[in-house]
Amino acid sequence: MIFMKTRLCYWFWFYLPPIAYMVAIFSVSAMSNPTFQGETPDYVLHALEYFLLALLLIRLLLARRLPEHDQTAWLRLCLLGAGIAIAYGLCDELHQYFVPGRHCSLHDVAADSFGALLACGAGWLDYFLKLPRRAAIQRMLSPLRSLSYSAYQREPF
Repeated sequence: MIFMKTRLCYWFWFYLPPIAYMVAIFSVSAMSNPTFQGETPDYVLHALEYFLLALLLIRLLLARRLPEHDQTAWLRLCLLGAGIAIAYGLCDELHQYFVPGRHCSLHDVAADSFGALLACGAGWLDYFLKLPRRAAIQRMLSPLRSLSYSAYQREPF
């Protein structure tokens, strides 16, 4: 029973956020004329939107298999998360092509890709934050250490 409860918590904690976020993106894309208050440019919103999606996907992938001291595996998982986010952004733009009042734009795909690749860079930076470094570098990076995935490592299932 404890195993099942733990699995359910794991699913809600790691799988549900990216799935719910993808559903939210799809829902907003299906609107004919979504209106947002503010002066923020569209490409900035797209980059932020897919930065968050890629971070959620990278978090999911790293939680499933956390490569402790394998830099290439860590980078590969970060690139996979960013690639999934970019592919979803491309599919979302194609979806918007069929929604009345919306259009498909390569500029939006570029902004989506930029945001996802920034998240990949943030995930890769996380790998370096968890490595043991000299004391001076550790003191400099210590405020960022709490942002690391390793600060929230879970027990293996």
